[in-house]
Amino acid sequence: MKNNAERCWVAYSTVDSHVHATALAHRLVDEQLVACVNIVGPVESVYRWQGKVEQTKEWMLMMKCSESQCAELKRVLTNLHGYEVPELILLPITDGHMPYLNWIAESGKEFGHD
Repeated sequence: MKNNAERCWVAYSTVDSHVHATALAHRLVDEQLVACVNIVGPVESVYRWQGKVEQTKEWMLMMKCSESQCAELKRVLTNLHGYEVPELILLPITDGHMPYLNWIAESGKEFGHD
């Protein structure tokens, strides 16, 4: 059995406005797809899109979730996002404050388990 640190993930995404970031954060937490969302921004993003270098203000969502929430988070976030190619990066948490990691691991729905 994995310890709770190994069952927790941080997911990152960026969106085009604070309003969109707040709406997504509330929906993801309300639907128990994540334990917590930090909204950071605006941040400046520089990237190449369709052959052109772009610079845009975006708002970053830093989401904490359990391993069992990852697949459903990917499905829901990419459907609600609004970008043609939404950013969604999931990173496993390998260590941290165990009471906090326990809270993340125990949050939300358990997807894919009958």
